[in-house]
Amino acid sequence: MRTIVEILVVDDSDEDAALTLDCLRRAAPDMTVLRLTDGGQALHFIRATDGYASRPPGLPKLVILDLHMPGMGGVAVLESLRESPGMQEMPVVLWTSSSNPVFAEQARQAGAAEYRVKPQTLDAYRAEIESIVQRWLQNDAIEPRDRAQRDRLEA
Repeated sequence: MRTIVEILVVDDSDEDAALTLDCLRRAAPDMTVLRLTDGGQALHFIRATDGYASRPPGLPKLVILDLHMPGMGGVAVLESLRESPGMQEMPVVLWTSSSNPVFAEQARQAGAAEYRVKPQTLDAYRAEIESIVQRWLQNDAIEPRDRAQRDRLEA
């Protein structure tokens, strides 16, 4: 059975992506997470074009996007997404090692939901990912296993 990706992580660094994915699996164990390595892939995936045309419909509930990647960087990806119909509200968190305020401002102007700097310690890294999950996926993060039951009761 094919599933909808709920969290999309776009990061060219294998080490950073592995750590982010591990933290996400702890913070949101029942969410489906996919990692891509570059901005072009991310755009094709989100828009369901090119090699992703047959993926299940629907947008990720959250995109965690690295700022500095070869080819198309995070701000360029974000600008392209925000120009696309129906993608203005999708939460995109720029997740970077750069605390440069110029980059943070560029991200905000491009439509980032948040600009977060990757912490240097494991505990702080985990706490940041948990904070992102709580902020942007609060209902799903709190009770993901009960989601289907809750939806049936509300229907």
